Formats: sequence, structure tokens, C-alpha cells
Amino acid sequence: MKIRTIGATAVLALALAACGGSDDEAASKAIADSIMDSNDETFEVTQEQADCVGDGMVEDIGADQLVEYGIITVDNKASDGIESVKMSEDDAQAAADTMQDCADIKEIFTGAMGELPEEAKTCIDEKLTDEVLNEFLVSVFMDDQEAGTQNLMTALTECMSAGG
Repeated sequence: MKIRTIGATAVLALALAACGGSDDEAASKAIADSIMDSNDETFEVTQEQADCVGDGMVEDIGADQLVEYGIITVDNKASDGIESVKMSEDDAQAAADTMQDCADIKEIFTGAMGELPEEAKTCIDEKLTDEVLNEFLVSVFMDDQEAGTQNLMTALTECMSAGG
């Protein structure tokens, strides 16, 4: 269950970063459309959240830079093979901040975990801080999932034991 949840969150992070181009409005729409296309029962994002992420990523990182990273194409389409996108630390931080400003990442993350015992929910609420989630998202955008996953897995392992 833990690995599936981490995988789902990583996919969400990459999907949230997966579109754009040189026309800011079209780039933002492409990002939002990609996010909405990635919605499923594992994680759910509203259109408003998707639009917010699209606008924020284009504003904070820039459509041209998103193209440079290979996240989107110059004609504002989602790129194939975004699994190895490697942003600069500043851009990865901007992308993570945008995601956290636009959506409740903890809620999306825990929603993907399904039904949990009350002790595990309480533990996750305490241990899965905004800082831990931000570190995880930054590492995903920098293509260094191992770094961000360490604190995330520590928290989840401890919480799953609490709910055990």
C-alpha cells in the first residue's frame, strides 16, 4: 500500500508538471488539461486546482523553461517520457510550492491510501507535514525521488505501525 501511494503521488507530481509552451495562456491550459486527464480514483484534483497549478507553473517557471525541461512541447502539448524531468532546484521548489498552494497535497496523498485506522490517520496528520511533502515534491521534480522519499517513508512506516 505504501509503495502504491508514493507511486501515485509521484505520478500526480509529474502529471501536474506535464504540459505547456511559449504562449502562456495555452501553456497553462495544457498543464491543467493534463492534470484533469490524469484524474482517477487514486487521486482526485478539481478543475480549479488544475487551473491554479497550470497558471502558477507558467507564471513561476515560465512556459519556455517548461519546454526546455521537456515537460511540454513548443505547441503546448504534454511531452512523452516525462519520468526523468530534471528541474533546477529553484524551479523544482517553485513547482512544489505551486502544487501546495493550489491543492491540499496531504489530502490527495492520504486519499490515495484508502481507509486507515484512526491511529494511523492521526499519526499521518502529525508526521506528514507540509515540509516533508514539499521535500518529496521538490525531489520528484529534480528527478531524485530517493532523497525526498526517505522522510516520507519514515513517517509512513511509523504511522502504518501505529495503525497496525
